[in-house]
Amino acid sequence: MIQSLPKVTINAAFLKEIKDDNLNLYSLLENLRSFWLVNDPLVLNPEWFSALVNQLRDQLAIHFALEETFGYFDHPVIFDVFLSEEAKRLKDQHVELYLEINLIAEKSEEMLYPDFNETSYTTLVNQFKKFYQSFQQHEVAEFDLIMRVSHEEHKRTKKNILMHELIPRER
Repeated sequence: MIQSLPKVTINAAFLKEIKDDNLNLYSLLENLRSFWLVNDPLVLNPEWFSALVNQLRDQLAIHFALEETFGYFDHPVIFDVFLSEEAKRLKDQHVELYLEINLIAEKSEEMLYPDFNETSYTTLVNQFKKFYQSFQQHEVAEFDLIMRVSHEEHKRTKKNILMHELIPRER
């Protein structure tokens, strides 16, 4: 069976800029992180948890849409096979991560009605903690990919400059 290689690459500069500019996303993540550090419904209101998780879901939808539109490119002219496989893997993770946070957001609303269930709340906070860790691993992997692609682009640019310097010029 013949399989084609995944031809995906990133625009490292755009992807990094998207990440750097999304302060609201990172603020929401840090606010939600406090829920498993404290994990006491008397201290941290479960309704606030639900509202923040829903906001985070919406922010992630926008964040992933921007990344996939401006940060990732399918069928590039020039690509590295290993970097391309990693880019495809990370791009595909967006769907998994979004579905995971969407499920948590839906369950967070269900936990409040008709009556608040503390056990469900604790379970949900733990599910969010796992999501948070998965998302952080994803972000670290994307940052690593940005650095690797930037390095490859720098090497390619430097090589082109050196080749240009070797070409004799007419005087």
